Amino acid sequence: MLHGLVAAIIFGSAFLFHSKGANWGENAAAAGAIQATMVASLPLPPKQRELDTGVLTSETPSPAPVITKERTEPPPSPKEVAIPEKITKPIKTAEKPTPAPPKHVQPAPPQPTKAATGETAGIRIPQATMEVKNGTASVTVEDRNFGERFAWYGKIINTKVAQNWYTQEADPRASNGKSVTLVFDISRDGTPSNVRVETSSGSPTLDLSATRAVQRVDGFGPLPQGDHITVEYTFHYHPQ
Repeated sequence: MLHGLVAAIIFGSAFLFHSKGANWGENAAAAGAIQATMVASLPLPPKQRELDTGVLTSETPSPAPVITKERTEPPPSPKEVAIPEKITKPIKTAEKPTPAPPKHVQPAPPQPTKAATGETAGIRIPQATMEVKNGTASVTVEDRNFGERFAWYGKIINTKVAQNWYTQEADPRASNGKSVTLVFDISRDGTPSNVRVETSSGSPTLDLSATRAVQRVDGFGPLPQGDHITVEYTFHYHPQ
């Protein structure tokens, strides 16, 4: 019934439209025609070349490495005799005989009190010597590096001490041919201090005159390096 109703509506509307005198296809203002050309076939798009974007592949692959075959020697014939390789024996070294321990324990040799050549400690080489009236005076700086680098300062020490040594204070008979060695410190500002007798001459008057010679010096001038130095001064008494 639904289908019949729909068909009746369609035929009814067509009948009414046709009864009014209008023909199908005439509503357009200007009628025209469309020209169509018949072809036998349609061309296909050209095939695109595939790019070789592979990392591990290429158009010209590298040749495989040539593996050299190991050289194999032909087996010896039955008539040939194989010569064995010469085996070299290790050379034996003669063992040194171990000395037998001494029956009696030997005492260790005493160590020398003086420094060996090339050492800085214990060296007592005068670095400056001066002739004075009735004797000679020599000075040695215990710091050898200081004495060698600043030899001019050692000469100042020797000159000032020698100028203040009054040889007439020593007894000529008890001091003749004798020597006395003093040790004293020089502070950074050049002031001497801590004067002491290291090696006595055996003559009290000579030792006292040498000590007073150092004590009379007000100063030697500021040190060129360091906070203090220790000086060894030797007086040799030999009247003319």
